[in-house]
Amino acid sequence: MNDVNKVFVFGAAGRVGLGLVAALLHRNINIVVADVINRNQLMEKISRIIVDKRLSDVAVNSRINVYGDVDVLNEAKVVDLLVKEKPNIVVNYAIPFTWDAARKLSNYDQISRAGLGAFAPAQVLAPMIIAKALATSDIDAKLIVGNLPDITIPIIYGLKKHNNLIQPIAGAGNVGLIEAAIKHQISIDRKVSVNELSIFLVAHHIHWVAPREPGYRNDAPFLLKVTYKGKDITTELGDLRKLMNRAIVNCYEPGAGFSSTTALLAAKLVLSLLDDEGLKQLLHVPAPNGLPGGYPVTIQDGVININLPSEWSQSEAETFMKRAHQRDGIDEIANDGSIHFNAESVDILKNELGINLPDIVKPSDLETVAKEQIRIAQDAIKSFVA
Repeated sequence: MNDVNKVFVFGAAGRVGLGLVAALLHRNINIVVADVINRNQLMEKISRIIVDKRLSDVAVNSRINVYGDVDVLNEAKVVDLLVKEKPNIVVNYAIPFTWDAARKLSNYDQISRAGLGAFAPAQVLAPMIIAKALATSDIDAKLIVGNLPDITIPIIYGLKKHNNLIQPIAGAGNVGLIEAAIKHQISIDRKVSVNELSIFLVAHHIHWVAPREPGYRNDAPFLLKVTYKGKDITTELGDLRKLMNRAIVNCYEPGAGFSSTTALLAAKLVLSLLDDEGLKQLLHVPAPNGLPGGYPVTIQDGVININLPSEWSQSEAETFMKRAHQRDGIDEIANDGSIHFNAESVDILKNELGINLPDIVKPSDLETVAKEQIRIAQDAIKSFVA
């Protein structure tokens, strides 16, 4: 791997961001970290990770540049940093408000029924600004999105028709979390080696959320194939939805227990994209090349290709993932990036948070709606915590 590679992580102070930095520290990759907290606080977090790695006898050979007080919604600031650092890969885990905080609200169970997709404008704003900044900066970098990527990346691909944007290459987490859990569960159930199992999964973040959160309909379509030593054993596994639900619940405890797994998945994606030895890597990633939902993929020479079994068509997989959107508050993401929301989700946000979400959010209105969602949600969380 070329020792001049540089990875820029926005939202580096969060659990996923810190985990990603930790996973890259010994890989001869220069790392740039930025967060809204001040530089001294961010330095303390990064220093603790470096110490932990050294105590684990891991050679820390990455150079790290640290930037505090960085609001990722400040496009001019983001452009300045990108021009200065010229990264190969940019990863965004800057989130406007966390679901951990939202869970503390007394009416969280009711809000949850709207679906995470109902907050798509708030979630897409930061990666959209970074995509604009990369295009403005003329930086040849791949963008990985951590903000609800199954939904936000397809939106950004639609918005490209109206704006000068770098199109994100993929997200991290979601389908990868589920794939890892299923493989682990089957290995326990059948007392076989994980290394002898192969999983092909087309799934959406709704499949990961539904068994863990209140209010979600757990009936979104998915595709799953499992082989053991090359033999298809899918039909031997019984009810595949029950298997998937059980695997998710057993592997990810309530709260933020999935953050470390997401960080490792993000690191695997980064390292696969940076690999310069021509190796073909097999991963599961959300929204590869702008597709809705998550898919098995191959990554080679910085290029991502869908890796479906011969009996599945890509059009079938995409149709299933668009239907999964509809279980998460979104009826449709139009070709121009307009977001069509479920009427029920619109009503829930109005009644529970006072957010006036339009039935359709057009590209011209996206930033205004996003900032209003962020403001109201943050105020509600602060008020409740106070």
